[in-house]
Amino acid sequence: MKQQQKILMIVLAAFLLGGCLTLRLPGMHIQHRPQPEIVTWPQLVRKTLQSNPDLQSARYVVTSTARSRDIAFGDYLPSFEGDLQRSVSRNGFSGGGNNASSGSGGGGSALRDNLSLDLVGSQSLFNGFGTTGNFIKARKDLDAARFQYVVTSANVRNALKLAYVDVLRWNRLWKVNQGILVRRKQNAEMVRLRYEAGRENLGSALRAEALAAQAAFDVQSAERYINSQTLRLARETGGEFVLPVTINDSLEQGVPLAIVMEPDYGEIADNLPQVQRLVKVAESAKANIVAVQSAVWPQINGTMDYGKSGERVSNLKSEHSWGLNVIVPFFTGGKNVNAIRKAKADYDAARALAVSARDEAIAQLADAWVKYANAIDHIVVLKKFLEASQKRAEIVRSEYASGLMTFQDFDTAEQELNNSENDYVQGLADVLNAQANWEVIRGKTLEDDLNANH
Repeated sequence: MKQQQKILMIVLAAFLLGGCLTLRLPGMHIQHRPQPEIVTWPQLVRKTLQSNPDLQSARYVVTSTARSRDIAFGDYLPSFEGDLQRSVSRNGFSGGGNNASSGSGGGGSALRDNLSLDLVGSQSLFNGFGTTGNFIKARKDLDAARFQYVVTSANVRNALKLAYVDVLRWNRLWKVNQGILVRRKQNAEMVRLRYEAGRENLGSALRAEALAAQAAFDVQSAERYINSQTLRLARETGGEFVLPVTINDSLEQGVPLAIVMEPDYGEIADNLPQVQRLVKVAESAKANIVAVQSAVWPQINGTMDYGKSGERVSNLKSEHSWGLNVIVPFFTGGKNVNAIRKAKADYDAARALAVSARDEAIAQLADAWVKYANAIDHIVVLKKFLEASQKRAEIVRSEYASGLMTFQDFDTAEQELNNSENDYVQGLADVLNAQANWEVIRGKTLEDDLNANH
């Protein structure tokens, strides 16, 4: 019966503790509002800084690493422990006469009460610079965590910027496709009337109707993509999932007027947060060599023991001692020497990784700048094509309505106009996407945007 009760208590404790340690994510649902929420890029930046879970996680990592540094610093300070012991013992004894027939005898016991109070302290006086090595390593780890936060902020900003550009792009395409739909319907009606008048064939009329249907589909498709990319934008901000959302910005606002000057890639690469993080990781590994080398040095510790003991609280005797403890490692199976060799190899590997990241950053910066500069130049060309297509479509439409142009030429001009309109919107988005890629490689963060807007 007792065994069953014990098992029941264990199961109950496991159930209660398991419930306490269960993680439940906060509830989330998509809100559909009658009026769209109007946002701007600065508002999105502020909301992301406040609520993005990736940034929150990176901040907690920095806080945790800072506490590890504080723990390492604690090894410089003395440590004290208090000890309280109370014991009660009973000594039994027996006694009796030599006459066994007397049947007499006696017995008894004695109680002994003991109380002791102790304060024990220790201070490391020398441990082969192990404490210093561990503390420097903890500081470098904290620096690396801070640079990792900068990298995370830059990556989150990049993801936010790409989602932001995509929402702008689909909103702009929706407006463009609305205009195309109006023209396609007008064209289909005009071709149908010409067919009914015997001046156009049935194939042309059916194609014009199919093109109108395609334009209607493009409008509907753009609406769906607007909603999906709006949810992507909400994910990056870490805020509420709300539909619909209107961004009070335009694609043209972010397009620079001229190409930025080609920078010094080497100088930029040395100061990039992703490179500096690996530099700090390498410095941490170097500090670890100092910490590991302490294993071959003597260890010197000072000790102190102060206490009181006795049978009664009112009659305690003081006892205290001071000591010096010296430990000299003679042979540990080669573990300490191999640990030093391993630490040096870890440092060499970390240093090579930092050099590799710097060199890769130079190549990425050059590639990103070329794509950014080309996108800026290309948008000028696309705008010229758009203006030419608009003028040509206007002329061809007028000539087709007058019977001076064939349907094929009319259809080709209209398709060129549609393509030019879509290409121009995509070109604007390409500039902003290339700009975002250039900025994330350069390590531009959300905090940079926030400070720029103040």
